[in-house]
Amino acid sequence: MTWQRDPTHEGDQSPPTTRSAGRQGGRGAAARRAKPSGTNVKVETAKAGQAKPELAVQHATKRDHEGYLVKELQHLLRGQIEARMRARGLWLSFPHSAVLMTLSEEPGLSGAQLSRRFSVTAQTMNGLLVPLETKGLIERVPDPENARVLKCYLNRKGVDLMQRGMQEAGAVFEKMLSNLSARERDEFRGILRRCIEALQPRVESRLKKSG
Repeated sequence: MTWQRDPTHEGDQSPPTTRSAGRQGGRGAAARRAKPSGTNVKVETAKAGQAKPELAVQHATKRDHEGYLVKELQHLLRGQIEARMRARGLWLSFPHSAVLMTLSEEPGLSGAQLSRRFSVTAQTMNGLLVPLETKGLIERVPDPENARVLKCYLNRKGVDLMQRGMQEAGAVFEKMLSNLSARERDEFRGILRRCIEALQPRVESRLKKSG
């Protein structure tokens, strides 16, 4: 097909128009529209691929956080101590052994006082004391000044079980510290004490509240 000028529009310099040209122009326009779309897909794919390393870095950072490390250490200690006690046939969980140790150091504490020591509710502490009393490991005696208050004491059976439990726990602690030198162990204990002191309520604040 050839294009011929219209003699009535000699001054018109418009390009020729044919069906073939129209189809080619349509395909060209479609191609131009499709090109940016493909580019965006590649960019989005690249961005998606870059997100994974960032998440990995964030995850690694959280695992190195001091709070996470303390929690992980406590979890491992509790699990291994209780596993050793079960293997020896000792009825003594981690919370129960902590209660026995506290009563050995401070005999005569009430359930309310113990709950404050461990930062738990009175109901939770009572749930720990009842089985200890039922198994004959402790005895609860009414306070002479207030019969509604029961003071807790270790008996001979409780002392013996606590000492056996401490031996099993000591083996786990020794394993934990086995990679540290004597100097590093001293430094470790000092750091732990300073961390505990930093979180404990100060005497001044307690005095202000009482005043």
